[in-house]
Amino acid sequence: MPPVVRRTLSPRETPRALRSLSAWTPADAPAGGLHPGDVGWLLRHSDATVHLWVDARGVGRTDPRIDTRHDAAAPVAVGFLDGPVLRVTGAPDTDLGAVAADAEDLLVRGNARTDGLPVPGWRPRSEEPRLVFSWTPRPVATRALPVEESDAADRVRVHRSAFTGSTFALKHWETMRASPAGHLAVETLVRTPDGDAAATATGWFAGPGRCGLLEPVGTHADHRGR
Repeated sequence: MPPVVRRTLSPRETPRALRSLSAWTPADAPAGGLHPGDVGWLLRHSDATVHLWVDARGVGRTDPRIDTRHDAAAPVAVGFLDGPVLRVTGAPDTDLGAVAADAEDLLVRGNARTDGLPVPGWRPRSEEPRLVFSWTPRPVATRALPVEESDAADRVRVHRSAFTGSTFALKHWETMRASPAGHLAVETLVRTPDGDAAATATGWFAGPGRCGLLEPVGTHADHRGR
C-alpha cells in the first residue's frame, strides 16, 4: 500500500484538486463519488477546506510538466467534510486503505461518518437507488436564461425559498462564482411571463466528454405545481 500525504487546501489552492476530480469523472454516468461541482458548491464558503491526498513517493521532487509550484506527487484522493460526513473520492484503482488510515483524525466526535472510505470495523450502508438519465440533446423551448450579475439577488431568493432553512446569501453566490470552480458552473433562472423569478438550476462541467452534475435545482414555493 503506497504511503500518502494529506494536504489541506484553502479555496484558492483547490485547482489541482478540481483537475484531479475532473480527470476521475466518468463519461457515461455518475460513479457515486465527488464531482468537481461538489467542490464548487462547497466553495461558496470563503473559509472552505478541501483535503488532497498525494502519493508520498513523489513529495519533494518537482516536475515542471505538472506545475512548477507543486512537486511531482500524484494525487490519489480528494475529500472534504460535508457537515458531519467526510466525503472522499479516489483515483481509479486506488487502494483507499492508506487514505482511510490517514483520515482517522478527521473522524472526531460529531464527524464520525464517511462516504467513500473503507473504515475498519464499519459496514457500508446499502446503496440508495440512483436514477441516471441518458439522452441526445436537442433544442427545446424554454424561458430559462443564464444568471447574470443583475439576476443574482433573484437567484438567491429562489434558492432560499426552495430549500427551507437555507442560509445561502448573495455573498455566498459571489464567493462561489469568484472561486477556482466558478468557471465550471452554468446557472439558469426561469422567470414567469410577468418577470417573477420562479426556478433556478446550477449545472457543473467536468470537462469535454465527462459526466456533468446538476445541483442544486429548486423552484420558489410560490410557483410550485404551476
